[in-house]
Amino acid sequence: MEITAINLFFLFTMFIGSLVGLILIYFGFKKNRHNILLGINFLFLTYISLIVWLLTSGYFLNFPFLYRTGNLVGFLFMPLMFIYIRTVLTGKGIHWIDLIHLIPALVILIDFWPVLMLSNHEKYLLIQSEISNPVLFTTYSQSRFFHFDFYTPFRSVVLAFYWILSAILVWTNTKKQDTKGFAKEWFIWIKIFLGLELLVFFPFLLLFWAVDPIMNYLLVHLTVVLLTIVTGFALLFSPKILYGMDQNLFEEQSIKSKPERNETLSEQKTREIESKLDLVLTKDKKFLQHGYSIHSLAADTDIPVYLLTLYINHHLNTNFSDLINQKRIEESCKLIQSRKFEHLSILGLAEISGFNNRNSFTLAFQKFKNVSPSAFIKSVKTKT
Repeated sequence: MEITAINLFFLFTMFIGSLVGLILIYFGFKKNRHNILLGINFLFLTYISLIVWLLTSGYFLNFPFLYRTGNLVGFLFMPLMFIYIRTVLTGKGIHWIDLIHLIPALVILIDFWPVLMLSNHEKYLLIQSEISNPVLFTTYSQSRFFHFDFYTPFRSVVLAFYWILSAILVWTNTKKQDTKGFAKEWFIWIKIFLGLELLVFFPFLLLFWAVDPIMNYLLVHLTVVLLTIVTGFALLFSPKILYGMDQNLFEEQSIKSKPERNETLSEQKTREIESKLDLVLTKDKKFLQHGYSIHSLAADTDIPVYLLTLYINHHLNTNFSDLINQKRIEESCKLIQSRKFEHLSILGLAEISGFNNRNSFTLAFQKFKNVSPSAFIKSVKTKT
């Protein structure tokens, strides 16, 4: 591979996109399940950037097995990004009805199945006949069901549709949130993302009839690469989003901002949540896991985040962080009173109780017991 400025730029873009995507997925499993979806979206964006680079550089001939996969990934990215935005702003998870968003990708998969099943040599010959003309390469002339120039404008229309839905969600929720912590960083970042995403489809829809096809091709594909590098790089400087910090407080504020008529649970649903929380928190003591989040609780109980938040806020009169920390402190008190862990330091007690550090343990202990851990330990020793 020839080392040129453009090659280095694309490689750096793909490195940033992959790095951000993997970090989001890793910390998504540990803290914030929404970030798993965002991480997958970034890996999709990175993949699309890879396809653009292979096509632009002419290296696609070395990777014939990737032929016609870029468009398929693109049609997966569009709805999944909208679903990510929706889950963050509403606290609602993914449901079976969301499978409807995969219909365009399924249509492409069925339409191009014979092409995807070709041998690498046959794909190589197709690429060789098209790669000198990027416009021809992206017209999808092998379509069995549609006209050869159907998919390019259709892709822009679908992206515009999901962009509008996402923009409406962000616009209607911006004023409902406190502009601090996770909310502040997330709203700034998502507006940057939507602004760059607009550039991916808007010039094409506006100018496709007047601009040279080659220019349209360059505009669309260059903005995809810029979307990846700019928003990915921005996330590296937005730890609250990248690592899921303060996400629980953000979602609790989302629930509180909804109309009062939505803040009720039926008696049957209340009993169901109470029973599942008792199993997960009281019997299984999942709260002892480090980094246990409301997303983890939602996964363990199979109850959506927004319903858990409603129950915790309005039936337990607390919030998720205080609920978990209180249970951890109660557990630490039992450990201290058992006298079986006297060999442990305050930090050791904090860690086996589910806290990440001594400071957060001490603050929580003081909050719920009105005494420091050291004083509590001393009082237990004096009683025996």
